[in-house]
Amino acid sequence: MASSQTFTTLFIFCLVSLSYAASGPPKLPKPKAIHLPIRKNQTSLQYYTTFESGNAEEPNIIDALIDLGSRSVWFDCASYVSSSFKRASCGSNKCKKAKGSSCIECNKTPRPGCPKKDTCAVLTYVPYLVYYTDQVLGEDTMRVYSTDGAYVWFSYYIKNFQFSCALTIESLPGDHAKGLAGFANDDISFPSQISSSLKLAKKFALCLPSSSDSGLGDIFIGGGPYYMLPSIEDQSLSLVTTPLVVNPIGTNPFFAEGEPSLEYFINVKHIEISGKRLALNSSLLSIDKNGVGGTKITTMQPYTSLEMSIYKRLLEDFVKEASLKKIKRVKSVAPFEACFDSKTVPNTITGPAVPNIDLVLEGSNVRMRLYGANSMVEAKKNVICLAFINGGFESTTSIVLGGHQLENYILEFDLTSSKLGLSSSLLVFNTSCSHSRVY
Repeated sequence: MASSQTFTTLFIFCLVSLSYAASGPPKLPKPKAIHLPIRKNQTSLQYYTTFESGNAEEPNIIDALIDLGSRSVWFDCASYVSSSFKRASCGSNKCKKAKGSSCIECNKTPRPGCPKKDTCAVLTYVPYLVYYTDQVLGEDTMRVYSTDGAYVWFSYYIKNFQFSCALTIESLPGDHAKGLAGFANDDISFPSQISSSLKLAKKFALCLPSSSDSGLGDIFIGGGPYYMLPSIEDQSLSLVTTPLVVNPIGTNPFFAEGEPSLEYFINVKHIEISGKRLALNSSLLSIDKNGVGGTKITTMQPYTSLEMSIYKRLLEDFVKEASLKKIKRVKSVAPFEACFDSKTVPNTITGPAVPNIDLVLEGSNVRMRLYGANSMVEAKKNVICLAFINGGFESTTSIVLGGHQLENYILEFDLTSSKLGLSSSLLVFNTSCSHSRVY
């Protein structure tokens, strides 16, 4: 079936090429969705995407970390060269929309990131240094690629794509990252700008890869279908949905008073291990009037953190269920506490055959089942550990779902209906988020 699809794709490509040669450049069809790749840095355990910005003839290739909690796009402009770059003036509508904080100018040779005068500066959050810094606001042309859910097709140019120029990127992890792409629920976020410019549905989906060695993960902007080859099933048809919850209080270290959080929260009703419900303080699973509690989704934290009492209950019950399966516990490997001899654990297509962990979500029979591939991590040779972190007693957010637990699931953020669409683990279908798509 996969070879048949490949043949069809090549046939269509040849027809398009012949048409182009005979009659000149054809008018591109309106895209239904846009695709960008996701890579995982195996050292920093962070996820980043790649896009092109600037002159079409010699574009700047930007590798940017994916951050669900940031509203803006920023990257290093030290080596950025573009004749189409335009700065945003102080007091302009674009400056106001980006919540410009001040005016900025540079006494050196003018270039992107070093304006001559009267340029809007925005406060931009640098997550790994946990501070905000003034950055020059500008805009340029961005190149993106359409998709039919299986393959990548035509390129489109987005004019006036807004971003800011970083003064430093020293805090960013990994060898490739030059900046950050914010995916928060805001009009100037990375996906929102693309959706608005191309008149796409206001939704995006992530498929985080566990490794980039065998292929790349996916960002879909505009909606499905979602095909994860070699599976021929459209995964968008089987997504279950749960409401996205608004936290009334901003959760970044710096936020305007009275401004709700732009991050993505969901309601976890309860947690089960091997079908048995954990005895938890249920009030911790809801967000109170001070913005404390609840469950947040993040790509910037490698492993899920749990408020201390939730963590200890999960740990205790998991160890108990593991012992019933004759899984041998061994010495802890920091930062993980519950570790096991991997030689006593059979392996399956969904990872180590350990007790399943179910996050039961708001909605009709909606749950996120974590199999061994997402609940465990190899800490050292012959040792696997429960991949959850103790978040402490005074955690602002009770459950922070980290990247490892999200890998090989499709997460669709529908910003119009305020719903999260969630697939089953793709490993169940003998596929994953690590694969190749034809450009």
